[in-house]
Amino acid sequence: MRVRFLQRGEEKKWYDLMGDESDASFTQTSDYCWQSHIVVEDNNIFVGGMELIIDKPEFVILFNPIVKSDNTLSITKHLLYKGIETAKSMNTQKLFSLIHKSNDQLKVIQNALQDLNFKLGMEKNLYQRKPEPVAMPEHISPLVYRSLKEIGDNNFLKIFKRVYEPDIFESDFRKSFWCLKRMAQRSKRFYPEDWELAFINDEAVGLTLPQLHDEHGELGSNFHLGVIKNYRKKGIGSTLQRRAIMSLIKRGVKSIVGSTYTKNHAMINIFRALSYDFIEHQYFYVWSGLKENIVDHGPI
Repeated sequence: MRVRFLQRGEEKKWYDLMGDESDASFTQTSDYCWQSHIVVEDNNIFVGGMELIIDKPEFVILFNPIVKSDNTLSITKHLLYKGIETAKSMNTQKLFSLIHKSNDQLKVIQNALQDLNFKLGMEKNLYQRKPEPVAMPEHISPLVYRSLKEIGDNNFLKIFKRVYEPDIFESDFRKSFWCLKRMAQRSKRFYPEDWELAFINDEAVGLTLPQLHDEHGELGSNFHLGVIKNYRKKGIGSTLQRRAIMSLIKRGVKSIVGSTYTKNHAMINIFRALSYDFIEHQYFYVWSGLKENIVDHGPI
């Protein structure tokens, strides 16, 4: 067995490992990052794989390792260690791991993460809905919208600052905003006219950042939903989420996803009210650096 990066043209073997029926040639694009997919190979068959979500130099996320072998713990540690090595080689400032509760090897992966000095940072719920129109509520005061394209980054940031709540990924609202914008631009389907501030009588009350996830435009979500503190619990959050859904439908998405902290009951209620289906419980881990006794595991 050996651990290595996925090469161009190996999508079929990757999809077989992941149990995915897709035939998209993602390694053939000009901007494909060769460090973004790690595999463990045995006799020309992939028995383990992990995607790296890379936002240089801010962070790398080691995404939900998949292992199809009896040698689960060893293969998992090799995938994770290779991911750590890769992130360090990029001088990444922060390293995380995201694991789905439905992963067949959840407990093994969690044990491996603990051995490699990852700490549980937060838990979130993932939701999904069909791209079906939603009605706007009539009992909410009419909102006036101004887009990022209209008012520019600096004015948008002033309101983003007022709704931003730090998390394990970023405590600085500026860095968070620019990270979200970079992610949107990498999709090649970024529409700044869709990122909007909402106003009542010329006073900002919240914002919404609907965004497509890839250049094919099949998947979309609301990158960020925020309501000014004094205007919360008035139905504005639901209105903004409805606005985001309609923006995504306008862009032709085939599916809409969303996530929130497991204890964010207000957002969970919005998802439920807007016919989102619960899909997955997610665990986010934060890397605290290598323990002194952790070294490269060598050959599998």
